[in-house]
Amino acid sequence: MAINLGSNNASAFASLQISSAQDLLSKSLRRISSGKRITSPADDPGGLALSMKLQHAITITGTTKNNVDNAQSYADTQDSALEAAGSILDRMSTLRTSYGGATATDSDKASYAAEFKELSKSLSSYTSETFNGISLFAVAGAGTSMKVYSSTKGDSGVYISMGQLDVNAALTVTGATTTVNLDSSSGSLSISSVTIGSLTAAITDVAKLRATSGATSSRLQFSSDFLSSSKANLEAANSRVMDIDIAEEVTNYAKYNVQVYAASAALAQSNLNLGIVLDLLNTSSRS
Repeated sequence: MAINLGSNNASAFASLQISSAQDLLSKSLRRISSGKRITSPADDPGGLALSMKLQHAITITGTTKNNVDNAQSYADTQDSALEAAGSILDRMSTLRTSYGGATATDSDKASYAAEFKELSKSLSSYTSETFNGISLFAVAGAGTSMKVYSSTKGDSGVYISMGQLDVNAALTVTGATTTVNLDSSSGSLSISSVTIGSLTAAITDVAKLRATSGATSSRLQFSSDFLSSSKANLEAANSRVMDIDIAEEVTNYAKYNVQVYAASAALAQSNLNLGIVLDLLNTSSRS
């Protein structure tokens, strides 16, 4: 091989290899430290675009699931109020039965009547309960229907219709002589104005409302489970696009590291040619 000062092709090639290997090494370090296969748009433009769409779908699906879970909480609170109302009606039935007992004294009847009125007021307080400021039950028979979207589209597609149940209608029954409301906030309801049949009818209607609420709650639970599964699948798909195989990348890092050292050694060796030229010139000047 000729020795000259005009060029050092071996040195230039070794320098190019060092630069290339160093870039690969830096990219490998970024991937290992971030855990991501794509650390810049240039790495995989198509994969990055797909990941962005998948991430958006994950966000929408997660938020939709939160909405469904909030609706589930609304239905659960609604059912709890109905359960309490049913228990109160059951106790009112006991009091009305005891009130009509043949051995009940006037004092006993007064006690039964007093508790009956207090329970009527308690019944009124349960029927006016709210969830996050939204009434659980219809006011004056006028209820609001709500759409709970359960598809991954978020605001369209499949939805579950739920609303404020008309508990006032269930608690409005035919009494001893006229129609009465069992939920009296003023405590003006008289025990003698209500029959056992009236209370039985009210319990039956409240049970129907609980069944309606329970059916809605069941649908919401299935929807929540579906959205959870869908979100997990989307996250897995996004992981396959974005996340690196650590074992593979560590192997690449070791390879690139060796390449950097090898190219550096080759560059040092190639630069010895210039040293040989200087030695020859020094020898010539001493002759």
